[in-house]
Amino acid sequence: MSINEERMLILKMLEEGKITSEEAAKLIEALENDDKQDTEEKASAKQKQEDFHESTARFREKMHNWKNDREYDWKNDTKKSGQKDFDRMVDEFSSKAERLGKNVAATTVGIVDKVIDFVGSFVDTNSFNIFGSYAAVDKTYEAQVSEGADLLIEGVNGHILVKKHLEDKIVIKSRIRCPGTDTYNNLLFSEDGNNVSMKVAKNIGNISVSHEVFLPAVRFKNLKFETSNGKIYVEDALAENFESITKNSHIDLMGVNSDRVWVDTKNGRIQISYLIGKDVEVNTSNSLIDIKNMKAENLKAVTTNGRISVENAQNYEGLAETNLYLKTKNGGIKVNMNDMDNKGYKVRAKTTNGKINLLIPDIIYQNISKQYAGSNFLEAESREYEGYPEKVYINAETVNGYIEIVK
Repeated sequence: MSINEERMLILKMLEEGKITSEEAAKLIEALENDDKQDTEEKASAKQKQEDFHESTARFREKMHNWKNDREYDWKNDTKKSGQKDFDRMVDEFSSKAERLGKNVAATTVGIVDKVIDFVGSFVDTNSFNIFGSYAAVDKTYEAQVSEGADLLIEGVNGHILVKKHLEDKIVIKSRIRCPGTDTYNNLLFSEDGNNVSMKVAKNIGNISVSHEVFLPAVRFKNLKFETSNGKIYVEDALAENFESITKNSHIDLMGVNSDRVWVDTKNGRIQISYLIGKDVEVNTSNSLIDIKNMKAENLKAVTTNGRISVENAQNYEGLAETNLYLKTKNGGIKVNMNDMDNKGYKVRAKTTNGKINLLIPDIIYQNISKQYAGSNFLEAESREYEGYPEKVYINAETVNGYIEIVK
């Protein structure tokens, strides 16, 4: 993606009110500083704002042409490169966020968060009505299940919404948009004993498949929801193993209870609340991770170019230790335990170009150092840590961001 295209995306953020004119100027300046070949094109922030309307008009024209190209490719039975071009444009713009984070630095890292949120909304295909010219077909599927069932749901270029209902069966309401009725046959529903799956055939060209899924109040053995360019929302799900995977969109979980939880996206934020999981792993890039009211033995949360926030993390039922591993880049880390109980804490924190703020009473600092310029590192633990009935170990690491841990 050229620097002009990146500039147009930033100016579109300004048009939509997602950033201020001052923030837009800083981001554009960071882009220009990052591109050595275009340094001679740098101008004042005032001049950039004067070009705003012209740039956003070009951006709209570019997106309009891109949508037309998608339809034209289908009519001529070509490789249908429109989706690939769209994904490439998004990926290239998103990858720029890492260099933006370095150039804008910790004092304005909030701007980077806004860029990332914009990327998450930009890649929501529905916002550009990409499949608006295709007829929509709604289908409903039902399957009886009992305890220990497996459920796999696949979508593509569409969302997956999962809720609980009072019936004793799975109900799947699917919406398909595609250029031609034959493509509808590529939505593959399977019911084999206690195992249910909804898959989308591969290599079928331009298609959007989204699902609304209603689950009975049973404990599944395996629950897996996977899509692309569409959000995943799950509430009140119970399973032994739980997976939620998408890209270029958000994941929102509320009330998930599972021994193992795996959550993975790219260019989209992850928000989790009221989760119970023995082993929880959360991964994204170019966006934030926000976790509230969780019980876990092990939590691993990793992102880049986005902040990590954990609030009210409790010990998993019946277990004495909770381990939190939190890592990001170009973003801050904040942990608020809301702890009114008698817990012992052990903390290892490391940051570059940022400060560490540890607000835990009766804690002993074992190692505080500046390993090199701009780097801060500390290790600390509660007095008589080993004697506490419940323990929390927090390992937090970031670059170009702060770390704050509060009891």
